[in-house]
Amino acid sequence: MKTQNRFPAALLAAALCAGCFSLGGGAANAADIEVKMSDNSSEGPMAFTPSFIKANVGDVLVFTPLNKGHDTASLLVPAGAAAWKGPFDKPFRVKLEKEGVYLFACDSHKSMGMVGVAQVGKPTNLDAAKRKATEESAAIFLNKERFSKALDQVH
Repeated sequence: MKTQNRFPAALLAAALCAGCFSLGGGAANAADIEVKMSDNSSEGPMAFTPSFIKANVGDVLVFTPLNKGHDTASLLVPAGAAAWKGPFDKPFRVKLEKEGVYLFACDSHKSMGMVGVAQVGKPTNLDAAKRKATEESAAIFLNKERFSKALDQVH
């Protein structure tokens, strides 16, 4: 005796198609990662908290000022990634679209060591990031070790 398929083909195709979309990486699984910009934090004076971020391609850094006078600007981004310069005293979003290491700073407080590092996927440009961090650290007079401590967490 021949049995009839009780699951219509159209319904099966729709279910499989929906499964394909939910399994796709990237934007569907992207996260917002808050990075606080403050005069004082658990990481010391003039800091991004956290100062080291491990993220995935597609994630968004949400820079949030807790005090007046802070902004964010990229110092180094992976090849093909967009550099950024955020406004003062306003939240700013940066979508991380390329794998690698990103270095950033508060323009007003860079000399005070208000710097940070984001690792997105594999650290494809780690050597360039270390060179740039060493170069930038030469002009830092407070919290001089922030770049090196953050870069020590990259793997």
